[in-house]
Amino acid sequence: MSDSGVGASNAEPGDVPDELAPARIDCIDCGGVAHLLTRPDDTGRFWPGDLLTYRCEDCLDRWDLIIPDGDDQTHAG
Repeated sequence: MSDSGVGASNAEPGDVPDELAPARIDCIDCGGVAHLLTRPDDTGRFWPGDLLTYRCEDCLDRWDLIIPDGDDQTHAG
């Protein structure tokens, strides 16, 4: 039930699933709700490497996140 077309059933290679470009995230600083300011491209999609900008509705902090490539891996330790 995605409005943006991201993660839809007609997904193509390189599409970013909804969980990597959510409309809202939790603010790390205050626990409030930060809303996505960045809009998808002309195709209605976000892509790996895109910059996502969020603004918290409570403390007004800005969060800039980059959608990881499929090759990006987090290594512990």
